[in-house]
Amino acid sequence: MSDLEDLDLSELREEIGKEEMGVIETIAPKAIVPKATAPKKPIDIDSRSGLRLRRRLFSAKQCDTGLQNVEFVPLNKVPAHTALYNSIHVGIKPTKDWATIGVIDKCYPHSDLCVTRITDMRGAYMNVYITGKAYLKYEQELGMGSVIAIKRPFLLKPTEANHSIALHVDHIQQGWVIGQSLDLIQCVSYTSKDTQCSEWTDIRSGDYCDTHLARVCNYSKNGRMELASGDSGFDIRWATQTKQIDGSYLYESKRETVDPLAKLMSNTRSKLKEAYYIKGKGLVAIDGSLIRKKLAQRKETTEAEKDEIQKFLKGRRDPGAEMIRKIKGIKDERPRTVLSKEALDKMGIGTRQLTTEEEESKKRSIEALNRANHDNKNPKKPRYVIL
Repeated sequence: MSDLEDLDLSELREEIGKEEMGVIETIAPKAIVPKATAPKKPIDIDSRSGLRLRRRLFSAKQCDTGLQNVEFVPLNKVPAHTALYNSIHVGIKPTKDWATIGVIDKCYPHSDLCVTRITDMRGAYMNVYITGKAYLKYEQELGMGSVIAIKRPFLLKPTEANHSIALHVDHIQQGWVIGQSLDLIQCVSYTSKDTQCSEWTDIRSGDYCDTHLARVCNYSKNGRMELASGDSGFDIRWATQTKQIDGSYLYESKRETVDPLAKLMSNTRSKLKEAYYIKGKGLVAIDGSLIRKKLAQRKETTEAEKDEIQKFLKGRRDPGAEMIRKIKGIKDERPRTVLSKEALDKMGIGTRQLTTEEEESKKRSIEALNRANHDNKNPKKPRYVIL
């Protein structure tokens, strides 16, 4: 019996030990070792413009090679740079070897051209017309949010004085698509029930464009007495940066003062579209619509038509015939003479010019005929009737 008891006790101890080990494991579980996470991929930033890229199509080395022989002009300084070409106050014109970079925030593609608006996402905008081989090569890459580089562009003068200058890219060497912007998004607000706002904004500053952001701030202002009772206001815009003497920067946001006369003129011109003249296409608006078509070339007259007109004008000496001969380039077969016009008039050859007395006499005759016709149209009734 003792052996059986010892066996049962040993088995019981083993079972108790297993249960204790299970309890210990449940009370003190194994420490969870965190998995090694992959390091975050650094954000690709263009070294010249400072724009962040989601996807790059043109490598940084290729950009450096393409822009190594030109001066880089930031987009906010392009209007001042291009204004020097037409200024009479500048003796030496700036070089045409310059380039700029921007993000497309408006794009109107067509079959033979693409009209875009680029921005630096800091309040500067510029219209760009892309045609020719450049459009054929980059047609698939061009779109909203595309970061493009423009090199040695053609300048397009506006048709109205209050509009800015535009850029024209026609050759492949004049531009390329660097990649896709990381920060440009469409405004999440809705202008109507089913229509989303068409403005694009920087995601780093919020999901709303400046117009809707200013509207929300004004709503908040109306609900606060300390702001609604004063003359303060909200102004949503990029601040102007001014460098001080001590090296610090001063940021100001100044509201533009609008001249009443300029405002009146802008209202009258608001119906006119902003357009630029493109060689070979005509006057093209900033939405790509063609305002004025290119005039068709005048058809040149053939030799058979010229002979027919020459036969018709043969023997005619009136001013109309002389004008037709000049327009069609038909030489007059009339022999040249050394006689003066007065001599030809006396002989009855050519067109005779009237003298001053004859012109006055002719004028008096015409006036008399006009009075006679007027009297015949309105005859006066006689006051007395002769019986």
